Amino acid sequence: MKRNKRKLIALIAFLLFFSYSGQNCLAIEEQTGTQTKKAKFSWFKKDPLKPQKEIKKNKRKSKVEDIKLPEILEGKPKISFEKLSALTIDDCVNYAIKHNPNLMVSSERIKAANAKIGQTRANYAPRLTSAVNYNHKETKVPKLHTEEDQGTFNIGVSQTIWDFGQTTAKIKMEKFNTLATQYDYDYDILNVIYGVKINYYNVLAALAHLDIYEQNVRIQKLNYTRTNAMFEEGLKSKIDVVNAQVNLTDSEIQLVEGRKNLQTAIINLKNSMYYQEDEPFIVQNTENFGFLKTDYRKKIESLTTPKTPDVVAKKNKDGLIMLSSGIEHNDIIQNFEFIPMALTKKEAVDKALDLRPDLKSIDMITQVQEEALKTIRRQYLPSVQGSLQFGHGRAENNMYNTGLTAGASINFGTINPMAIHFQLKEGRSLLDIAYHNLNIAKTDIFWEVQTNYVNMRQLEKKIPLMNEKVKATLENFELADGRYSVGLNNYVELQDALTNYNNAQLNFVEAVFNYNVARETLLKSMGVKWRKDIWY
Repeated sequence: MKRNKRKLIALIAFLLFFSYSGQNCLAIEEQTGTQTKKAKFSWFKKDPLKPQKEIKKNKRKSKVEDIKLPEILEGKPKISFEKLSALTIDDCVNYAIKHNPNLMVSSERIKAANAKIGQTRANYAPRLTSAVNYNHKETKVPKLHTEEDQGTFNIGVSQTIWDFGQTTAKIKMEKFNTLATQYDYDYDILNVIYGVKINYYNVLAALAHLDIYEQNVRIQKLNYTRTNAMFEEGLKSKIDVVNAQVNLTDSEIQLVEGRKNLQTAIINLKNSMYYQEDEPFIVQNTENFGFLKTDYRKKIESLTTPKTPDVVAKKNKDGLIMLSSGIEHNDIIQNFEFIPMALTKKEAVDKALDLRPDLKSIDMITQVQEEALKTIRRQYLPSVQGSLQFGHGRAENNMYNTGLTAGASINFGTINPMAIHFQLKEGRSLLDIAYHNLNIAKTDIFWEVQTNYVNMRQLEKKIPLMNEKVKATLENFELADGRYSVGLNNYVELQDALTNYNNAQLNFVEAVFNYNVARETLLKSMGVKWRKDIWY
């Protein structure tokens, strides 16, 4: 008896030592000279001979790397603007899709949802079980004192053979959840695409505005020079010179504001792209935004080293300096191409109901609820289990008990009819909610697309009218300029004509910008990601 107690105490001490010791007590070591070489086999990962820093290096690292931030350009940049690459709107979209971390998050959600399918399928996979037991039994009765030690070891495998569709319904639930996550990812891509496109058009509009502002500075500078010369000859009053100086200053302030707006637009575009390169870039014309006809590399360069636009005085055949003779109005309206979208309202709505990824995601949720309801109903059904187990035991009297057991069973589990009844009521309600949400989404898309379509068509009709207004205000300015040169009208009339012309150009650019935004908004509401998805 004492011997058995000593064995038990020794076993407990060994287990405590095994649990709390920081040494490699079960490592196999080989003595080689003055060095101790540890063999590969070890139950402990910690090695007292290994430096702690080296242990940290072997820790698992995430595959996600820190985002690379581009260099901030201050002052004169190191690169040559003559070598800037030009990115199309599709180039910017593709770059954003590749580098946007939000899409990477959505992609990982798909992988996580797909892993849940495997987790659910694992219900049909074999399950391993093992157990080690040690029992000490001591009996004390009058005139009798007995002790008995017994150890057993069991290992087995069990598996669900069939559960009458319960696991199958759960697997389908996870498949539909994964598809819903995939459509959510597609919707995120849709938002990224149109976020980049709108910012791209903002850059184009800012560049077009900058052209108008620079042209206005040239005109105002030339007008100040001309008015001052006419004042010295006694042809104009001092107030005209002062007004010319004020308008020149205002135009220069407007130019500074325009450069700031362009810088902000470029920053917003790069931000929406998650741009990670040190080199800047220039944009290109799009199908319905064709204002870029000058060297826009110089425009980007002027953001770091601003320069006042050059002024060249041009005289007519009578020797008069004419402001309108040097106007570069061709940059805005000449050769401007406009291609309306050849798409009916019904085609737009039908395409939206077919393509919208968020609508497809909601549809998948309805199917998830359908499978969830099936799972609840099948709780009444049993499951067929198979098992195989090997056991080995040894008593103190050296008697062995070894055996292999195989069997199958039908398990009905614990059935609570009342709980299942209310679970079914809840499942039916959740399914009805999913159907209602699907109908709501269809209705909202139906009216959203029509609203965007009408808005686009109305803006489409304004562009030719705005074009004609630019031509008319230019002609009016040319007439006012000619009359002012020969002293037939005053400075206020000339400045009003110039202001109307500038405003007409700015409004024309704004109309084209608004049309393109409305067009992209319509395509987004239709769920169109790529041109191949639709014809127009």
